Amino acid sequence: MAVNMEGSQTHFYDEIEPFCRWRRTEDIDILELHLPSGLKKEHLKIQINNSGVLTITGGCPVDQTKTIRFMKETKVAKDCKRNEIRAKFSKGVLYVTMPKTIPIAAGLSVSLKGATPQHQTPKTDEGMRNVANCSSEFYSKFGSLKQRLWRKTVVEGVAAVVVVAAAVLGVVKAYQYFMASPV
Repeated sequence: MAVNMEGSQTHFYDEIEPFCRWRRTEDIDILELHLPSGLKKEHLKIQINNSGVLTITGGCPVDQTKTIRFMKETKVAKDCKRNEIRAKFSKGVLYVTMPKTIPIAAGLSVSLKGATPQHQTPKTDEGMRNVANCSSEFYSKFGSLKQRLWRKTVVEGVAAVVVVAAAVLGVVKAYQYFMASPV
């Protein structure tokens, strides 16, 4: 708690740490800040500096002598489109949306029946947009497939570890049994 003495009146500042939650996907990051009631859109300030640090500050008076305030700083991802960062304040929650650039996979090739080289290398803006649309569609459709396969691989890996552990335990028990029996 900070104190500011102006004239004969004492003013108290409560520094708070708002609850934050990140939601991340391949194409967007969303930072949710849950702010105290009484805070309005006009009380908030959002900035990003040249180093890629996003700073969110805010504060509002609670009564005649007390004000709450906060400051949240976070590093923006390198693949974030900084000029497309948007914020929305709704029902006490500030949503900061940070779109990412979608990397086009090197070596990604789409086979087209009867395609000539001129069709494979678009030279117009429309052709480039088609490639970008195809790329984003590819990532949206196969991204979830990749996640499902990864989860399946993890489950199979855990099952394999359990089977190996059971086999090792069986061998140890058999060894103990044979060593303990009189010959």
